[in-house]
Amino acid sequence: MTIFATGFLTNLALVVAVGAQTLFLLRQVVRRDRVLLSLGICLAGDMILLAAGVAGVGVVADAVPWLIPAMTVAGIAYLLWFAFASLRSAWKGQTTLASAAAEAQQNDPEHAPSLTDVVTLTGQLPVIDSEMLAAHRSGHLTEDGTVHRAPRSGEPAEPARPSVVVKPSGSGSVAVQATPKVRTVALDAPQTPLGKAIMLALSVSLLNPHAILDMVVMLGTVSQAYGDGRWLFAGGAILASTLWIVLLGWGGTKIAPFMNSPKMWRIVDSVVGVLMIGIAVKITFTLF
Repeated sequence: MTIFATGFLTNLALVVAVGAQTLFLLRQVVRRDRVLLSLGICLAGDMILLAAGVAGVGVVADAVPWLIPAMTVAGIAYLLWFAFASLRSAWKGQTTLASAAAEAQQNDPEHAPSLTDVVTLTGQLPVIDSEMLAAHRSGHLTEDGTVHRAPRSGEPAEPARPSVVVKPSGSGSVAVQATPKVRTVALDAPQTPLGKAIMLALSVSLLNPHAILDMVVMLGTVSQAYGDGRWLFAGGAILASTLWIVLLGWGGTKIAPFMNSPKMWRIVDSVVGVLMIGIAVKITFTLF
């Protein structure tokens, strides 16, 4: 495997996870809300962080040579931890775009896609609460979630229920009866003010602590193992970010239904886990 390919695959394994940046960009794409601006800022943020990591850690390497082997070992440990987390996720097989969005809505609702966004992206409403769904189908569930008994003989029947009931069911899940055809619906949401849109994009890229850890600390450290070839490693990593961000911008609504499949993420997580182990082993040999 070449240095360029190693940089490409290492960063690709990091960015394809359903993280804050991916969810934010999918939200902007489905809302048609300053998409090019958001894509451009996130891509520029990745490039700046990668360049800062490679150059910054390089300066440290020149000033304190003994620190680089220690940081490389830490980078290898991070890759192995990432591989373990990916393989564990593949084993559980519970990852979907909808579940990641629901978790993000709880932790950071300003950046995360809403339920409407996820429905528009995937064309599916999750059916999670089977008891409430059964109650609705039998006519015993009101829109506020109250379950009523069936009418006794001689009592007037309750009015028909709407075709879709949306009811919170913990952790952002919902119970529904029908799956609407929504993938053809263009949302007419107002545009985010320019200044706010810029800050939102920066907060999931250049100012994102997780991105700084991945791009600056981890990739910057790993690149030093290749000496003068570290900028080839950085070039491969930048290409991975570019392709992923362009793919989200151009085909986010097309790939989202596949991203909502647990089977799809089992495959992705398994490949990422094995790939990270291979890269960790390859970098380990550079220490000797």
